[in-house]
Amino acid sequence: MNTFPVHLPQTLATVAQLKGGPQFLDIHGNVVETGNLSPKIAQEPLLAETYEKLLTSRTRKTAGAFYTPLDVAEKLTEVAVLEGPVVDPACGGGIFLLSAAKRLAALGGDPKEIARNQIFGSDIDEWAVAVCRWELAHWAGIEPEEVQGVTKADPLTEKPSGWPDQFGAVIGNPPFLSQLHRTTSRTADRREELRSRYGNLLKAYTNEAWLFLAMGLELLAPQGQMLLIQPLSLIGARDASEIRKKILTEASLVGLWVDQSTVFIGHTEVCAPIVRNSLIDKKQVVRYTGRTIQEVSSVEQPSDPEDWGGLIADLMGLPSTEFTGSGQVEHKATTTAGFRQHFYGLVPGVSEQKEEEIKHPLITTAMVDPFNCLWGQKSVQFDGKKWERPVVDLNLVAEFDKAVGGWMRKRQRPKLLISTQTKVIEVVVDEKGDWVPLTPLIIVEPQEEDLWALAASLSSPIVSALAARQTAGAARSVSRITLSARQLLNLPLPSDKQALNEAIEIAQFIHKSSDRNLERSWLLFGETINRAYGTKNKDLISWWWNRHPEARKQNK
Repeated sequence: MNTFPVHLPQTLATVAQLKGGPQFLDIHGNVVETGNLSPKIAQEPLLAETYEKLLTSRTRKTAGAFYTPLDVAEKLTEVAVLEGPVVDPACGGGIFLLSAAKRLAALGGDPKEIARNQIFGSDIDEWAVAVCRWELAHWAGIEPEEVQGVTKADPLTEKPSGWPDQFGAVIGNPPFLSQLHRTTSRTADRREELRSRYGNLLKAYTNEAWLFLAMGLELLAPQGQMLLIQPLSLIGARDASEIRKKILTEASLVGLWVDQSTVFIGHTEVCAPIVRNSLIDKKQVVRYTGRTIQEVSSVEQPSDPEDWGGLIADLMGLPSTEFTGSGQVEHKATTTAGFRQHFYGLVPGVSEQKEEEIKHPLITTAMVDPFNCLWGQKSVQFDGKKWERPVVDLNLVAEFDKAVGGWMRKRQRPKLLISTQTKVIEVVVDEKGDWVPLTPLIIVEPQEEDLWALAASLSSPIVSALAARQTAGAARSVSRITLSARQLLNLPLPSDKQALNEAIEIAQFIHKSSDRNLERSWLLFGETINRAYGTKNKDLISWWWNRHPEARKQNK
């Protein structure tokens, strides 16, 4: 379905004429006719900016396009572009390429030669390509057909034939195509096409913006630099791990811009790694923040692709995480989580509890409160309906889907349930073992004697801080933690058994208490369990408590 505004080409041609530049051509070199439009439509400094504003919000959302303000593009280009030729593999209307052309001119190049031979780009949108060519031609004082390096193509699947073998710089803002949203998720054909090209770099939830980093690395000349704006999820998302590993093993991460100014539409949280095509001995990552691309303190390049959260932890206000541990969760428990089939497979077996019935309580993420399951205390939504005391008949579930029924039967044992997308790790304990967990809850299954030890450990301030650093940027908001079942296995256990036992007693007291004000108990728990981890960071407790749901209750 065409979602472009009616008469878009005519409008662009008219604006180009009003700006006094060359004639506006389509990608085939044909002159586009102008129309009678108000000069007000040409109020944006660049034709590229006019074009982007003419696109509907639906078009931008479907394309995953969050366009870069000109001032941001210019400052990022100054940081990243040291030499040409320069390519933007998803150039849009050409704001980054125009900035790069100006940068090369400032370094001593001739504008005409730059526009003809040093600037390259591609986009799947033919009118974006036409706008980009016109913008560069207007700047250089040449005709759009002379800008031969910008073409309509999808470089993720095939490199355009007219491009040189290597580039001094790869820059841009590729489309953010999250696989968590229906409007931007891949088709089966697209998935197979990308898998044949990128192999194990493509995961179920790989954002296509990440693949541009892999493709960009292939385009870089030795010592060349790449800066591509990315969703902040690049830093901590599980399915970005292979991309991060590729950068660390094949090149050097020399810089990172983190946007804390919400300059993009919808306040999209973004970053931009600066990658150099060389392996450097002393690998310091220069960090930049905000719309002004202000340089802040440098940090060491991480050696582990699972530990990029440390690059931005202090910028996000996360505390330091020194501790003394003894083993990991994987030494005491297994973890798992359901998928879509386990969510929808429960639908036929869910009903409201009747007094005489003995069925399995259905536990949703909304019912998980630290050490307190809210089943029967608050209404929840499931399958488009409101429920007060939802229970599950596992026999009916098995009749509908034998595999789901069998999987749920295996979960009928003492366990911990952990919510996702929370500000601190929130754990409830199923001592009886009859709860049915609803996706996306994480299920931790230890030996029964270790239930409360694990519950206390995972509820500690230090573990929440570690998880926040590890998954920085992966959640819907930078203030949230989103662990996977696999990631949870790697979290540490405490070394001080006496302090751990004291913390368990406090946790069980909180669990059983009907007191509405448990602030003192919670703070005592936090201090005690931190002592079990040998943690001496006093700021850690206040950070944890300020994010804790119990603290929010006290402040209401």
